[in-house]
Amino acid sequence: MKSIEITANSYAEALKQALDALGLEENQVDAVKIKETGLIRKKITVRVTQKVSGATLVYDFINGIIERMNINCCADVEEKEDAFYVSLSGDDTGVLIGYRGDVLDCLQYLSLLIVNKDNPLGKRLVIDGENYREKRIATLSKLAKKIAFRVAKTHKSEALEPMNPFERRIIHSALHDDRFVTTESHGDDPNRYVVIVPKKPSFNKDRGDRRNDRRGNDRDRSSKPRSTTSTQSAQTRPQENRNFNKTGVTRMKSYGGDMKKFF
Repeated sequence: MKSIEITANSYAEALKQALDALGLEENQVDAVKIKETGLIRKKITVRVTQKVSGATLVYDFINGIIERMNINCCADVEEKEDAFYVSLSGDDTGVLIGYRGDVLDCLQYLSLLIVNKDNPLGKRLVIDGENYREKRIATLSKLAKKIAFRVAKTHKSEALEPMNPFERRIIHSALHDDRFVTTESHGDDPNRYVVIVPKKPSFNKDRGDRRNDRRGNDRDRSSKPRSTTSTQSAQTRPQENRNFNKTGVTRMKSYGGDMKKFF
């Protein structure tokens, strides 16, 4: 936050000189008249202070850290409706990113605390350097889908290595709509990790499917026309085979006379 005191013959002249010295516009500063001296030739002292905003706080804080660390890097801040977006650039950007973005995450967390301390706007703050965030999202999304395929194939859960909240969120988002696996978080920070778990099939659903299949097979069997084998065999059966009485005894045919005379 920049501030300067200017003494001039008038308030307007002092304000103009202060704005030129700070390189700011009038709507970006707060001006206060401190004192007025002289009876004939008056002198007016004005204190001009840069207005405090979230973007200004973030810019001053991050660039102040970079300057104290003696790193060849700079930060540019862009304020939007939903968040503050900070872009790091320079030869030593990799130093501020750190191993898997751990330094970048720490810097982002501290900057967010500074912004919300005096300006509780509820906005997010995202710090990125040389598109590291975008590259990391692509890498972790690919890894999540690869492991999810293996888990669905073997039906065995797999635990990933500990990750920060940003990386865990990527894994959860990548597999949110997966039909075969789901994700769970276990452990405590900083050792909290994601487990990819296969989805168990619903017993009732499978039983209902099997029941429907069985009913369908029964309907198929009932819809088939009856076999004509029995009818055909009955038609082709010898004539004497149909001459059964109720007792099942075959009728005897008479050949040339009454058989009683033989008895």
